[in-house]
Amino acid sequence: MKGVSNPVVQGHPIYKNFLPVRKKYPRGVGIYCAAKLPDALLRGRAGGYPSDYKLLLIVNTNYPTQNPNINKSVEALKQMEFIVTVEQFMTPAAKWADIVLPSSTFLERNDATHGESVPYFGHQSKVIDPIGECKSHLQMVIELAAKLGLSEFEGMSEDNVLRDMMKDSVVSDYDAFKQQAVYRIELSEPYVAFKKEIEDPENHPFPTPSGKIEIYSQQLADMNDPGLPPIPKYIEPWEGRSDPLVAKYPLQLLTIHFRRRAHTQYETVPWLRETQTQQIQMNPADALSRGIADGEMVRVFNDRGVTVLPAQVTKRIMRGVVAIPEGAWYDPDENGVDKAGSPNILLKDEISPGGGFITNTCLVQVERA
Repeated sequence: MKGVSNPVVQGHPIYKNFLPVRKKYPRGVGIYCAAKLPDALLRGRAGGYPSDYKLLLIVNTNYPTQNPNINKSVEALKQMEFIVTVEQFMTPAAKWADIVLPSSTFLERNDATHGESVPYFGHQSKVIDPIGECKSHLQMVIELAAKLGLSEFEGMSEDNVLRDMMKDSVVSDYDAFKQQAVYRIELSEPYVAFKKEIEDPENHPFPTPSGKIEIYSQQLADMNDPGLPPIPKYIEPWEGRSDPLVAKYPLQLLTIHFRRRAHTQYETVPWLRETQTQQIQMNPADALSRGIADGEMVRVFNDRGVTVLPAQVTKRIMRGVVAIPEGAWYDPDENGVDKAGSPNILLKDEISPGGGFITNTCLVQVERA
């Protein structure tokens, strides 16, 4: 609830390398990157996290498919006492759940949207009523609140929530907006990034110690972390070509995007699956040295896991490099070998010094299946 602090994070140590001026994570505590979730679930307070975790609520997230080091995520899921998944489809996460709450799609609920690069507000009117036992997130919250004796949600509905969302916006007539579906915002002048900071730096400083855009950051320099240099420069990646691990796993895996899906979305649509096959791209020289023919099934592996998929032998990728499209739904056999060709089973579950995912590359070996 707004204005209520979370006692779990009171007095908890802040993240390593946390910058107090970062608005996105004002407290600097908790689990601030999904890549670290398995580690937190497995280690809890003993690992420096705010709590020991027993219940996991997964809301419309294709977990663990989109998390690096899937096998570690699976190990963490096995440690949970109770798992609830809110989902539209029978995803790998839903298969792990003790309870699945069927979530309605955007076609089955009213909602509002807004533009990013194009300034507008939009009203999304539902097309059909929810099928079967599906409910919107709001309806789930309302019904759960009633069971818990919370009165704040009594009488709440989609319509009054949407009205409340729009009341402080430029939309003056909600009923007309609802009927028209789109409200285009007319700008008096072109949008200019950082206009207030540029024209009035005294009253609108940047969120830096100097209040200016800092090419060199003394704050980062004082941390003395080689991974966070005070001025941008090239840093050799983990599991890159200079890593000693290349002797064991000589191929640099790149995770690329697929035209037929958006991350994991649309992966199960049969017509789209016909247009592209989940494959690993290999240079002919790498394939030849391993006795691998185009279209042949191969094992891709490292210390974190194994995935199986067809090889696409092509000159369009350089020697020593292989590529697998991200987003394939994790599908393990009885030995934990992924049959879907998901690269995430191979990726390191570490984060960058700045706190971001490092899901673009790792070192692997490939052999005939």
